[in-house]
Amino acid sequence: MTTIQHSTQSQAVNIHIDRIRFTADCTHSSTGTIWYLDAPELGHVVPANGASPNMKALKDGGDKAYVRSTQIDSDGVAHALEIECCPPLLFQKHNLFGHCVMQDYVYAILDMVARRIGIDVDPTDRASWLRGGVKVTEVDLTANFGISASTVVQIMDAVDENNRFGKDRPLLTWIKLDRGSKRRSDYHELCIYGKAEELIARFFAANKCQRLGPYQTKLVQEAEKGIRAELKLRSAKLKALDLGYVSRWKDFDVAGLYFELLDTYEVQYSIQRLLTEDELEMLTKAERRAYTLWLEGHSLDDLFSRTTVWKYASSILEKTGINVRGKRRPEKLPDIDLREIFTPENVLPVPAWAFGTEYYFPPAGDGE
Repeated sequence: MTTIQHSTQSQAVNIHIDRIRFTADCTHSSTGTIWYLDAPELGHVVPANGASPNMKALKDGGDKAYVRSTQIDSDGVAHALEIECCPPLLFQKHNLFGHCVMQDYVYAILDMVARRIGIDVDPTDRASWLRGGVKVTEVDLTANFGISASTVVQIMDAVDENNRFGKDRPLLTWIKLDRGSKRRSDYHELCIYGKAEELIARFFAANKCQRLGPYQTKLVQEAEKGIRAELKLRSAKLKALDLGYVSRWKDFDVAGLYFELLDTYEVQYSIQRLLTEDELEMLTKAERRAYTLWLEGHSLDDLFSRTTVWKYASSILEKTGINVRGKRRPEKLPDIDLREIFTPENVLPVPAWAFGTEYYFPPAGDGE
């Protein structure tokens, strides 16, 4: 049996890969429809993007993956595979939780694709997979944070109010934040939502009797304990981070990256409290004036220069923990503190009952 070399990720913070798109070396007879271009001098030639994608069921009862042959030569032989899928759905029938060991997921997916399609993998290609020579173009990093199920919509409302632009909220329990100025960002976006409703809908769609099984019921109960925050990292961000290949993820601090990017969306400041009199005394006269103007509904960006706004906001945040750059104004006694929710300490772990069952696919070498 082939042994995979992978990093040991801390289980204390359960960040997991929810979706991935990658391209790997793999010489094979092309799958899907090959599209040809009519070149005046060369005749019909294969375009650079290869064949059309196929939906492949890699495991009975599991999800399907988009599989596309690329780098196709004139004889119809392809030299690479592009795959997009949700690893937890492929291997454990749900994506409520999983793991973030990139090499384990990618190798397992490639091995399953090869077996399902019937590819006799060239040893050189397999060696490339094992050393992490697989190009990664998109990754979704996800965590579930512990809250009361009754507060999901309240949190969604607050995040919605705190962001005037770059957002989409098709459901009461779902919101997307995108940092792109005019169109979808090439770097990353954040989705926050309640997972329980989605799980129930998925399970009912799969069950003919319209009744949840015992393990499905457990999964829904786990989902009801939290709120989900999903960061979609696109190619430009992966390139900037030097994470464009699987090998670069070995020993990388995935949890650190996740929370660094999550902080840039400032969702933790969507629900804030009013400053006390003692806290106001900690501020300079100019800072108190800026805080009062913001409290009255003014945008500091309309009143001060960018440098001055940054100076006031940074100082007030450091002294009091209140962010005056937010669009939503504070409450006197809010019953939710998002600064305590979106933290590493509040990430829900993989439940103990899932280990050793088909509902959790652990990294290779991890004990069950």
